[in-house]
Amino acid sequence: MLVPEMGTDSTAPLLYWLIRTTRPRTVLEVGMGYTTPFLAKALQDNVEAVEAERSLLGDPSAPEVQPLAYSGYYDEPYEPRLVCIDRMTDPTSSAPRVLDVLDELGLTKVCGVIEGDMQDCGAQVREQLGLIDFAWIDTWDTLAFLREYWQMVNPAGGVLAVHYLMTYPQGRAILAYINSLRAVEGGRLEITNLREPHRVAQNSTTLIRRIRDYVDPEDLRPNGTLNDPPGVLGAPTGELG
Repeated sequence: MLVPEMGTDSTAPLLYWLIRTTRPRTVLEVGMGYTTPFLAKALQDNVEAVEAERSLLGDPSAPEVQPLAYSGYYDEPYEPRLVCIDRMTDPTSSAPRVLDVLDELGLTKVCGVIEGDMQDCGAQVREQLGLIDFAWIDTWDTLAFLREYWQMVNPAGGVLAVHYLMTYPQGRAILAYINSLRAVEGGRLEITNLREPHRVAQNSTTLIRRIRDYVDPEDLRPNGTLNDPPGVLGAPTGELG
């Protein structure tokens, strides 16, 4: 299912890791293909991990979980959903074969597909996902996505990952537009560009994180625990180092 010229052989594992790490509840993919099973598998693995961790909370025989777990995280059910949008008309894309792969891997439960043009699907995406915790955009319509979907990306930490913006004029123009959103977000916008220096095309991934409404959860780790041996986390300002 891998199409080499699409340049997602390295990006797909990166997306898997990002989903596993950030544990989003709502995920949108625009442009199905090689990355789709990685996204779906990450969500399925997250579900299994949350269930396993929840079962170990309060169990004194599971010390490897207790020092790290924030028990309040497990109060809400974790039932993630991936929605994919694709026109299914690109002859070079592996998108039409993705549904069979998802079925073979047992991943259809977490994934839904909207066949059509992204600019016509906003209402369906809002109905199925609400706010988007994580979006992966692999299409030439990135600017249209930003104009149509930006306000649907969760302002409290939602992540937008975009493929290939760094090394061609139109992409750089989109990067400039993304940077201009800092003003709209009150300066609270995180942007990171990851370049693949060995490629001449399809050679970057841009990560944008909205933090306009993000509030750091209270750090409940007690000072002097294994996570904070010298009590650094609770040290008054000026006493570090």
